Amino acid sequence: MRLKKLVIGNTSVKNNVLMAPMAGYTDYAFRSMVTELGAGITYTELVSAKGLIYGGKNNSALLYCGGDYENTVAQIFGSEEYFMRAACESEYLKNFNIIDINMGCPVPKVFKNGDGSALLSDIKKAERLVRECVKSGKNITVKIRIGLKKGDDIATEFSKMAEDSGAKAITIHGRVREDYYSGEPNFSAIERAKSAVSIPVIANGGIFTEKDAADMMDKTGADGVMLARGGIANPFLFSSLTGTKTDYTLKSFMTEHLLRMQKLRGDMTAVEFRKFVPYYLKGKIGVKDIKAAINSSCSVEEIVDLIAKL
Repeated sequence: MRLKKLVIGNTSVKNNVLMAPMAGYTDYAFRSMVTELGAGITYTELVSAKGLIYGGKNNSALLYCGGDYENTVAQIFGSEEYFMRAACESEYLKNFNIIDINMGCPVPKVFKNGDGSALLSDIKKAERLVRECVKSGKNITVKIRIGLKKGDDIATEFSKMAEDSGAKAITIHGRVREDYYSGEPNFSAIERAKSAVSIPVIANGGIFTEKDAADMMDKTGADGVMLARGGIANPFLFSSLTGTKTDYTLKSFMTEHLLRMQKLRGDMTAVEFRKFVPYYLKGKIGVKDIKAAINSSCSVEEIVDLIAKL
């Protein structure tokens, strides 16, 4: 694929291969790992703007980035203008150069509150949110889907709105909300949106291989790609796409990831790490017993030993 730097507002991003925000996965431990493998920027898990203003510790903890604000974008969600702008202007987000507004999350508990992809049904409200966040002086970006149901294609309209409202970039997941994470992305919808705006357009959805990334760029004309499940299933895809050299093997990567999680999460590390194991070991031969042992273990030390046996 075509590797290049991105300019988002007043911020220069080292390359155009990005790691998506994924609730429950893209904590600092994982983000720091893929940053080493070459990710241009990574995104925090989506954070409730209202939760930040009300001082929820769990919400602010999601923003922890070890001081690496240069390579980290904070993603917030909400549907109330006051809370969204207040979050952008809060102490929690003061050091982040880029703040992304989630308008694409399909999860029912987010959608039912009128947040995430629910905003795709009300472009006027979405516009007010973007404009209000832009008033904070931050580089505001937006992440959307192409619609809510089959046949929808609002990507061009929303991209124009985002640019006109002051957003500095837009990420388009090439599926509708009811698709969740399955099916081929709608390349032409992303291409039409890209042709309609001058701000960077990042394409997202279904990128698991180097060919997938190249096809996405070629078919959409996008300025960059954003990996999601593909980045978790194969973190080394960042290395191959960006030409970043690494000494990690899968075993050493898994071990280091586990140990970084331990520093971040403490006693719950082993339980939290289990969800990565099906991704990391998918398709690997002769790992059934070890995978089962890891998934029943509550000990970091035991999991380290099990990984060594792979």
